[in-house]
Amino acid sequence: INTFDKSGIGPLTFPKSKMHLWDPTPNGDLVHVHLSLYRNPRLLLLEKALRLAHRHARQSKMLQFSCFFIGTLAVDGDEEGVTLTLDRFDPGREQPGCPGKAPTALLPGDVLVPCLFEAQPVAESTVYSADDFDVSFKMLQHCCSSRETLELSKLLGLRARLSCLENMDRLSFGLNWAGLTLANSLEAVPVRAVPIIPTALARNLSSPVSIAQPLHSAGRKRGFLTMDQTRKLLLVLESDPKVYTLPLVGVWLSGVTHIHNPLVWAWCLRYLYSSSLQDRVMSENDAFLVVLYSLTHREPEFYQCKLRGGMMDMSFHLLTSTETVTLYKNVEPSEGRSLLFELGTDHQSREAELFKEVLSRSAQPRYIKYYVKHLTNLMLIIILHKQSSTSYCLTTDVYLLLMIFLSSVFNSNS
Repeated sequence: INTFDKSGIGPLTFPKSKMHLWDPTPNGDLVHVHLSLYRNPRLLLLEKALRLAHRHARQSKMLQFSCFFIGTLAVDGDEEGVTLTLDRFDPGREQPGCPGKAPTALLPGDVLVPCLFEAQPVAESTVYSADDFDVSFKMLQHCCSSRETLELSKLLGLRARLSCLENMDRLSFGLNWAGLTLANSLEAVPVRAVPIIPTALARNLSSPVSIAQPLHSAGRKRGFLTMDQTRKLLLVLESDPKVYTLPLVGVWLSGVTHIHNPLVWAWCLRYLYSSSLQDRVMSENDAFLVVLYSLTHREPEFYQCKLRGGMMDMSFHLLTSTETVTLYKNVEPSEGRSLLFELGTDHQSREAELFKEVLSRSAQPRYIKYYVKHLTNLMLIIILHKQSSTSYCLTTDVYLLLMIFLSSVFNSNS
């Protein structure tokens, strides 16, 4: 495949052999990468927003009042977790001819959290319905596979179910939060440097001005990696249309400090699951390269990454939090006072049971594709065996393959 780089490098030819494109020898310790691996996601809810939600729910006189909290998601300073700050309340607006409400106004970068406010707490109720889970699974898949700009906030879908009991001047809130994200995590190990073609982009990323710009600023940059025939890396911006036709060996990012930054995790998922990238060139153990232009290093850092466990299919992770908070009617909250929650894993709740049920149903179509693929391979073996034998009969090997296939089908159905 030939292309011409805008910086004037000239025609680019990918190596004829796609084997041993870089030295995979570890040059440091293995690091795991995921949104919530080092710290559970934290949630800050502005007390004023909660009071506004309660006031609107009470004035509506409805048993169930739908509304929204709005805020922003940011990576923590140590890059080991994320914090979602919800500082605005939106009562929403009715949509003629459509069920449910829509937010009144959203700004770029806003995180929208649908909320159901109940007049009385309902036992065994869940934040998500089965349909909500199905829609959320599809939205997460779309975020990773589409060409839309990938924002970290899109990989954590959050919903809330609230209730409030009033006793004189006391307000006892029950707050139930549930969030969905991808369960797929990565293993990253530092490797020796791979030569980089000194394009204008590469020189700019190594300049002191670029190093001083964090990834969440207007100057953030990220993209993909390809190679020339001498096995030198070429950095390509995510906005360059060539990324959809070039053989790609990995990704690059600027403005982060550590490989475990959740922003790195999100961009790696785009590389792995984008339906538009036509040619991902992985190493012999299904690994790819990640090049970081760190805030603390003058030279880029090189890592070899792969999915933990080797499972390529997308999987999902449920995060929940259930808390009670007591406020008082006649006490004005101090400006900016927030309530802190932590989203953790819960395997025992009704929410978790429903999540597993819906996840099991949604996984069945993927398994059907898996079995069709292997049944096709089995039929090819039988046909080839028949063509190579004058007196055709099923051998022990073919019988064994058939029994393994049928057993796997029965086990999955059970």
